[in-house]
Amino acid sequence: MTAFNGLGRLHSTVALAIAATTLVALAPGGADAQEKVKVATVAPKGTPWSALLDKIKKRVHKASGKALKLKVYYGGRLGGEKETARETREGRVQMWGGSSAALATIVPELYALEMPFLFESNEEADFVIDKYARPHVEKLLAKRGFVLYQFAENGWHGIGLRDRCITGPESFKGVKLRSQEASVYLDTFKALGANPIEMSVPEVLPALKQGTVDGFSNTPLFSFATSWYQGVKFFTPTHHVYQPAIVAYSKKWFDKQSKEHQKLLLENVDGYQKEGRQGVRKIRDGLLQNFVKSNIKLCKISDAQRAKLKAATSKVFGTYKKKTSKQGRALYKAIEDGKKAWAKR
Repeated sequence: MTAFNGLGRLHSTVALAIAATTLVALAPGGADAQEKVKVATVAPKGTPWSALLDKIKKRVHKASGKALKLKVYYGGRLGGEKETARETREGRVQMWGGSSAALATIVPELYALEMPFLFESNEEADFVIDKYARPHVEKLLAKRGFVLYQFAENGWHGIGLRDRCITGPESFKGVKLRSQEASVYLDTFKALGANPIEMSVPEVLPALKQGTVDGFSNTPLFSFATSWYQGVKFFTPTHHVYQPAIVAYSKKWFDKQSKEHQKLLLENVDGYQKEGRQGVRKIRDGLLQNFVKSNIKLCKISDAQRAKLKAATSKVFGTYKKKTSKQGRALYKAIEDGKKAWAKR
């Protein structure tokens, strides 16, 4: 497990991990002013996210004229993703990083980003999210009290189970599957025939060992970061969800900053997004092999089997479009337009 030396247990819901890739903050006023800035993340130390964070902290410290007083609360020390997202909206936390699904509890239109089998590749996801979805996400967040900084990622979900590989929808029948606390995941697993159970991150490993749940859906990175891999014997890289993450500021706090500091806060989005994504993707193959080294069967799933899973979950899209707002439908259309543009390129 050399890829994960120093990883601590996470204290809150998914997501990401990823968020810590861009946690920066600047204080208002001149070089002599220094403001304490709270940054909430569930990301642990010893990961690609915290490595990039160290780099960003140094850049911002210099660029802000030493006006920065950044305090990053790793591992959910300020609370779960949903709780800290609300604290950020209210301005009690100045910056937040986590899964788009968690932020969707406040901005439900964002569930469009985590639909099952929405993307086929990293390249397609990057293209659609950055060029088509981002403008809509910026507007949606601004209306709900956030300023979007950048996207990051948790990656591609697989299914970890105590007793079986995934070979098709029939594999989910009767399975008690831990679900992220988000309606899109509940709808997806119900469509597959599973019995989804909402559960916070710290509860999952004990529940796996006690048999309260039979498995979980998440990425290889998150599976090891949380030690959930210790509770399963099979892992199938189904790629049924590509999970982005979002790094955002409290709009109440951001709007009080000087124009100079606001500009600095939003610098180098493309560079940090690229570096953050690459850091997560670079270690994925090694993490998959870590399942094998941990005596966990790494299952194979064929394109035909994956197509059956995709067909079984197709109705989730209709559910979203029926439930969401006009702005949510506009976001979903933008995603569809981006996918068409990607296919034609």
